[in-house]
Amino acid sequence: MKYPDLLGQDVARVGVQSTRKYNLLASRMITDVIKTSLGPRGMDKMFIDIQGDVYITKHGGAFLRKVDHAHPAAKAIVDAANSVDNHVGDGTISVAVLIGALCTKAEELLKMGIPPAIISSGYQTASDIALDVLASVAQKASISDRELMMHLVLTCLKGKSISDMTDEKTVAKLVVDAVCTITDFDHNKIEVDDIKIEEKLGNATDIQLIDGIVIDKTIDNYAMPKMIIDAKILLTNEFLEPVRTKIDDEIVITSPEQMSVFVKRESDTVLEKVQKIIDAGVNVVISRRGINSFAQERLARSGIISIKRATENDLWWLEKAAGAKICDDLDNISENDLGYAKKVYEKTVGDDKMVFVDGCKNPKAITILLRANSKKYLEEFHRTIKNAYFVLRNFIENPQIVGGGGSTEAIIAQKVRQSAYMVEGKEQIVIEKFAEALEEIPITLARNVGMDVINTITELRAKHAQFANGNYEWFGIDSSQRKVSEVFSKNVVETLAVKEQIIKTAVETTTSLLNVDDIFMKDEIDNTHCHIDGTVHAHHDGGKSHNHFEQEGIEQRQMHHYY
Repeated sequence: MKYPDLLGQDVARVGVQSTRKYNLLASRMITDVIKTSLGPRGMDKMFIDIQGDVYITKHGGAFLRKVDHAHPAAKAIVDAANSVDNHVGDGTISVAVLIGALCTKAEELLKMGIPPAIISSGYQTASDIALDVLASVAQKASISDRELMMHLVLTCLKGKSISDMTDEKTVAKLVVDAVCTITDFDHNKIEVDDIKIEEKLGNATDIQLIDGIVIDKTIDNYAMPKMIIDAKILLTNEFLEPVRTKIDDEIVITSPEQMSVFVKRESDTVLEKVQKIIDAGVNVVISRRGINSFAQERLARSGIISIKRATENDLWWLEKAAGAKICDDLDNISENDLGYAKKVYEKTVGDDKMVFVDGCKNPKAITILLRANSKKYLEEFHRTIKNAYFVLRNFIENPQIVGGGGSTEAIIAQKVRQSAYMVEGKEQIVIEKFAEALEEIPITLARNVGMDVINTITELRAKHAQFANGNYEWFGIDSSQRKVSEVFSKNVVETLAVKEQIIKTAVETTTSLLNVDDIFMKDEIDNTHCHIDGTVHAHHDGGKSHNHFEQEGIEQRQMHHYY
């Protein structure tokens, strides 16, 4: 008896032997692409999209998101980098490097005949040991220590474009000041979204922090003042112009007099609202809706600034910065609805005019104005500043720090290697390989600064072997001096949250790849199209065997729409 095929003709099977091999290979390849960007001496990546737009970045997550990946294992690493980026805002390249190293060691273990289940179990055991070591070596700090915050931000900014084109200490101070302004230190809480980031072309040295909100708009009317001191700000959703109905209404006008009455009534309604604003003592009006010329002229005569069609986010930030409340009813404007600022003024920034709501008292939202000479650098500055904010947020929520420069990974690798001898069976070898994979981060840092890799790893191991009795020193890669040295005393520090997230994500991603033993794929079908009668179908042979036309005496060509 002849048995039918189990799988259809359009289903391909990779096979048990090849699946893990290709998954681990794809993981190594994507890691090799991004690992040269690790550390302060890492290189930038350039990506040119289908429209010819150029992106230059050193941000691992941003670059991996730009590049299309066909292999699912490569996509898994991209997802891992995005996960780390979303949770802690830093460490995207480190997690990719660690995943690549774990996959390389897994290949070696598979060749030694160790089953994938034992490898996964060993990695998980080693991960638990590593996290315990990490918690034991982390040092607690005070969240009010601004000097330490400066060191955390400087470590994050080191080697990025913004530190090359500006004074990194000045930028770090701006970041720390911004975070400290909006942080609730009593409850260790911070909302990073309360920091608005505006971008304008210009000189990178003109980056500034505003104790309020910058609106990318202009003042509505040239007759209005360009600056208001001691501003009383009204935020509103009300229309200060005639409103069109949302349904079809009909007004029957039979004479010119009726038309005049109708127009006058529309104007009077708007002017009545304006008069209520004037009577409330408001001198700055910012609205999500329109403000027509009649209303603008009346406001201008009263010395009031107006800004129409502001975004919803701008009003949300202004509520927090100026202490205002969005007023939906101009008939009842109370003092509690108004916000206050030291001054509101219009200023030319680059080629555009912007409105600054500055000098807010005790603002809960502020603005950092980024400047750069090109759009691509503005985007990179934006990503870098957000990373710095996330680093400080991690520190405020969990004020524990560890050494940078690969020192933390070297300490953990030493401790994990010692713990491996306490484990019986093949898992001992797996845990030792996990320790070697952790050392890939300081090795990559050393390689990127031009150090000899073999000499570096042997010296690093020797330094940490001196403290096998339970003590430790933060020996890592000093990128500025290109040597192995104690980095904690040089203020190269990072937050505990980033290191924890890197280890957890790397192990979870690697074990998920190891647990896949076979891949089944449906063949991609070309020439999918639709007939004029609505029939949708495709052809494996490109449509050669299909009659696209109906013959009824005269050839009638059917329309085909190819997707």
